[in-house]
Amino acid sequence: MYNLDELARKWQESWYEDLENSSYHKLYELGQIDPVFELLVTAYTQPDRYYHNLNHIHHLLTILARFSQDKLRDPMAVFLSIWFHDFVYDPKLADNEIQSAKAARELLPNLGASIDLIMQVERLILATQGHRASPEDVDQCVFLDADLAILGADPVTYQAYARSIRLEYSWVSDSEYQAGRIRVLESFLHRDRLYYTDLLFNELESIARINLQQELVSLGG
Repeated sequence: MYNLDELARKWQESWYEDLENSSYHKLYELGQIDPVFELLVTAYTQPDRYYHNLNHIHHLLTILARFSQDKLRDPMAVFLSIWFHDFVYDPKLADNEIQSAKAARELLPNLGASIDLIMQVERLILATQGHRASPEDVDQCVFLDADLAILGADPVTYQAYARSIRLEYSWVSDSEYQAGRIRVLESFLHRDRLYYTDLLFNELESIARINLQQELVSLGG
């Protein structure tokens, strides 16, 4: 379960440590929360966000913390991609990833983010469209693995996740949802591996496949 004060502290400290962003240091020292963070919190706390909310962000940040920062090419880009990747989330639309990347491109300059950083954030967010990473792209692998870490949760947590996804698609009939969800589950199960990083592959791969298979059976797939 997320703690908003903790999330705010992580947000501030990450920017504070970004030496390119000297303008943000003053905000941090004054203990102020910038408007961009407030927009993110507002987006992720919308009442129809049963899964894609701040608990999801907290989970991804927890996974990210398990990876050595010096192994990442651009730790800040991964951090910001976590925050922005579901900034726009409407299950009725097909371009949420594109719109979320666009939002990052429009908002991050307000915090003094460099063009290179913004481009990396956009690239990582857009990778969630197909959830496919280049194995040699460590940032992409860590980010996408973190986003799918929920699949390898314990059965109770996984079932709660599955129910939350169903609630986000409450406007879809049971038959339509089952058909669509079965396609998603089968597409994951047909992959050679769900996780690109050895850490999460060794820890979560087998559990995730069991969870996916059990949900598939429950849906009649």
